[in-house]
Amino acid sequence: MTLDPRMTVAEIVRNYPGAGPILARFGLDTCCGGSHPLEFACRAHKVDLSEVLLALGAAAPTRAPNDPRLISPDMTLRDIIAVWPATAAVFGRHGLMGCGGMQGPVEPVGWFAKVHHVDLPRLLDELEEATASGAAPAAPVIAPDDLARENLYRRFLKAALMFTFTGGTALGAWALLVMALRERLGGIGRGVIQVHGHWQLFGWVGLFVVGVAYHILPRLTGVPLPSYRLASWSFVALTAGTAMRFGQSLDPSAARTALLMGGALLEIAGCAIFAWTVGRILALQGGRMMPYQTFLAHGTAWLLVSALLNLAHAYDLVASGRFEVAAWLNVPYLTVFLLGFVTFWILGVSLRTLPVFMGLRSRPRTAAIVALPLSAAIAVFAVSEALFMRSGTEVPRLVFGLGGLAIALLLVVYTRALGILSPVHDEPEPGADHGYEKFIRLAYAWLVVSGLMLAVFSGLTLAGRTIDVAYVGAYRHALTVGFITTIMVGMALRIIPVFRGVPLWSPRLREITFWLLAIGNVMRVLFQSLSAAVGPEWLRVAGVSGLLELAALALFGVNLWKTMDTETLEDRAAASYRPPIAPETRVGALLEAYPGLLPVFVASGFAPLANPVLRRTLARGVSVGQACRMHGVDLEGFLGRLRSAAGPGQA
Repeated sequence: MTLDPRMTVAEIVRNYPGAGPILARFGLDTCCGGSHPLEFACRAHKVDLSEVLLALGAAAPTRAPNDPRLISPDMTLRDIIAVWPATAAVFGRHGLMGCGGMQGPVEPVGWFAKVHHVDLPRLLDELEEATASGAAPAAPVIAPDDLARENLYRRFLKAALMFTFTGGTALGAWALLVMALRERLGGIGRGVIQVHGHWQLFGWVGLFVVGVAYHILPRLTGVPLPSYRLASWSFVALTAGTAMRFGQSLDPSAARTALLMGGALLEIAGCAIFAWTVGRILALQGGRMMPYQTFLAHGTAWLLVSALLNLAHAYDLVASGRFEVAAWLNVPYLTVFLLGFVTFWILGVSLRTLPVFMGLRSRPRTAAIVALPLSAAIAVFAVSEALFMRSGTEVPRLVFGLGGLAIALLLVVYTRALGILSPVHDEPEPGADHGYEKFIRLAYAWLVVSGLMLAVFSGLTLAGRTIDVAYVGAYRHALTVGFITTIMVGMALRIIPVFRGVPLWSPRLREITFWLLAIGNVMRVLFQSLSAAVGPEWLRVAGVSGLLELAALALFGVNLWKTMDTETLEDRAAASYRPPIAPETRVGALLEAYPGLLPVFVASGFAPLANPVLRRTLARGVSVGQACRMHGVDLEGFLGRLRSAAGPGQA
């Protein structure tokens, strides 16, 4: 391509599809509107203009002389949508569904087709038809309700961060420090450690996985979210139920009983809605389940089992009046939640995305074979854990040991089949920031380590040996922080910018987060193990690890929160949105957009709306037409008065 260096960056991106990611490699983009000429932008960023022009020219799409196509596989979705807005509908049919915002993501069409399992020639044909149609939508009009549906995951992720910064990682870091100073594990009373664990499981990890799942599963399958309203209610149920678990630390009373039982029932309701949503999406996609979906189905079933076990926890606490759940009931619950629900979902999403993102030479069929035996091994292991801890007899000990060995073996087989730790790989995602990959590789290295630790413990159990609680804690930390938290952090820093259509707020914070998390986890696993093998004084060193991990998650939280709150075109469009004055419009939305209409409502018989609380609550769920029928108000006459009060052009 030949271009004039006096053209602005925005003009180049708009007129030359494919130029966007090339300019981005040199640090030149349209974040500030792209209003500066290219030569000026190069001087400001200390970039050689000739190198930029050479790169742009080399990237010009090549076509055969008789190929009339306007769109080639190397063009990005963002550039194509900018030049031919009608193509957005084509991408939407194939699973884009708002990712990257109205502008679309900065990813080549060929790669999009690969990710979404779309036949590339057919996709190019559909895009060509869209460019020829000449149909271009008007300026986007986005209602706040529509934007809220697209941003549902943000609600879950922000709540997950709040849980881990309070009763989750923060409380755990404090408890570890106290135990380290005492040079012995335990000794934190009133069930505080179990409350911390519950907020970490259901609050931090659970909300995170569910929120991301609500966003990515429709886009991976091409099936829209069956019910945004139900998904929103699941958020309310899960957050409220998790928060109510603090009742475990209260003295026995009616209030404590209500908090524990009510919270457990709310969590069951939230998990049931999530399970229904996943099942509905997988059923509506048509055809056989893909290998990765087998893992998701198993993981969702294990979440329901976890919720029922959690209800048993609540009943045990209420019936016994104790502050801590009995070990024989608590330990299998941890196995089911961590290995059953969370690990299965991570394995499923990894199988679907990482081979494409990172260019892995994976063997999906081999990996998929692991799902059923792994699920069976977890079931056997969890049941034998309960029986062995309750009775201590030899038969459960034998089954427990064999189950642990099977789980360890299957996790290693899956990791090898995924190819994540193999040095041989294909071309990864083009034009992407690959800074997240170190998190993913480290996480799977920790999964192998935790699997090997479990294998050793299982072998020692078969030999009749007793395992020190410090070793068990080290193994569990290798799984929870080493594998689960590390991969959650890495994937979030990769996919949330794509969801929002904005760059990561701070790549530098990402690097610091990685090293703090990596060093903190090594210290915890290594020195907690040494405290059992050598002496309790090593626990003091392990105590510092909690502060490092808390700092890592704090930096991650800031980075993620800032990225999620970066303003987009959709945010600006929603801020200027004015709903139509029509029968189906919600009263609350209408009054938010036109505050001056409140006197018209009150004078027409809707006096309760003078109460601001009712305007923020009940008015949000009632349409203008429904309100008129309820109060016997003539609809057409009332709409006329509203439109007149709103002024010309506002109806």
